[in-house]
Amino acid sequence: MKCKLLATTMLAATFLFGCTMKDNNSNSNVDVFLIPAGFGNKCGYINATGNWEINPQFDKALNFTENGLAVVKLNGKYGYIDKTGNWVINPQFDDAYDFKEDLAKVKLNYKYGFVDKTGKWIVTPQFDKAWSFKNGFARVKLNDQWSYVDKSGKLIATPQFDDAWDFSENGLAKVKLNGKYGYINKKGKLVINPQFDWCGDFVDNDLAAAVVCDTETKMWDIIEKWGYIDRNGHWVVEPQFDKVGYFVDDNLATIKLNDKWGYINKDGKIVVAPQFDDARDFFAKYGLAAVNQNGKWGYIDKTGEIVIKPQFDRFEKFAENGLARVILNGKWGYIDTTGKMVIKSQFDDADDFAEIGLAAIKLNGKWGCIDETGKQLVNTLYDEVKFYKNIIFVKQNGKWGIVDKNGNIVAEPQFDWVVYKNS
Repeated sequence: MKCKLLATTMLAATFLFGCTMKDNNSNSNVDVFLIPAGFGNKCGYINATGNWEINPQFDKALNFTENGLAVVKLNGKYGYIDKTGNWVINPQFDDAYDFKEDLAKVKLNYKYGFVDKTGKWIVTPQFDKAWSFKNGFARVKLNDQWSYVDKSGKLIATPQFDDAWDFSENGLAKVKLNGKYGYINKKGKLVINPQFDWCGDFVDNDLAAAVVCDTETKMWDIIEKWGYIDRNGHWVVEPQFDKVGYFVDDNLATIKLNDKWGYINKDGKIVVAPQFDDARDFFAKYGLAAVNQNGKWGYIDKTGEIVIKPQFDRFEKFAENGLARVILNGKWGYIDTTGKMVIKSQFDDADDFAEIGLAAIKLNGKWGCIDETGKQLVNTLYDEVKFYKNIIFVKQNGKWGIVDKNGNIVAEPQFDWVVYKNS
């Protein structure tokens, strides 16, 4: 089935904005980068210059995924189209989701199942709830109990769990049973019996955070103690901390003890003594972590030495270009990994630097873009700015358009929304 558009809408859009409304009977470039956009009460897909590649005709349109298909809604039903705008899976579902691991979760008659990219049912709609596939399995709920299906549609265990989480790369998944947490393997067998009051996912070093609680009946307080277990359920780091974080690339994790934060290694040894009011994960690329002392943020190295003095009211992570945005004296600016204020704090709001080498900043209620030296390349004229795949979208008077890196207009503001629409 070919996608169609009322001729009056095409003529109006072309006349008003000069957009090229492509006829899907023409030879479209299937490799062109497509962005969902809204025009009036319909959605279609534009290219990087703002011209229509698939005419606006859908009630909802999501981003294309790696397999070249996108979810769209038409006349109350969901289906999938390819980059030429042709229906690959006709609109028939009550709801539909992106493909994950070659299968898509869909809803039909209040039940969830999974289809392949041809629309063939791999898992018939039978579940009350479902999650998309991850590491070969999908979580499914039936009669208020959770289990998992594999890609053949087979349940690996009778639905029996109170809650369930995705499988980790080590082949274990966290489940909740009778108020306690444990882990199953890919055969659906409990390999770590539910015994923890909470636990996390296994990460790269094959450790998972876990917590046990003791209840002080006299004070009605719950005392939590956190540690780390291995894939056999054995304590590698005994439960002793008030809170813990995940181990990151540097194999260090945040821990809280006696209301102060520090860091341990994967052997449980404290490498940075608890002394901070708050602490964040290390940025592996730069070997720095943000810490809070007396209400101000700074940065330490892996030995706990202060590299950047705590002085900022707020911080964000370092971007790939080595700059991090911080608030100093109520304004946003950017520092490098030595703490030097490379772009002085002057902005009312600011975003991280994007791959395109620009960052969106806000001055006097309007947004623009700066480069890594702080030079303003896109003037602060817009109500909003966002980057998507190295395209700069700007919003003005309620409409979205496109500008280039120097602020030149590529497509006049005309779209009601771009990139995605949630409802």
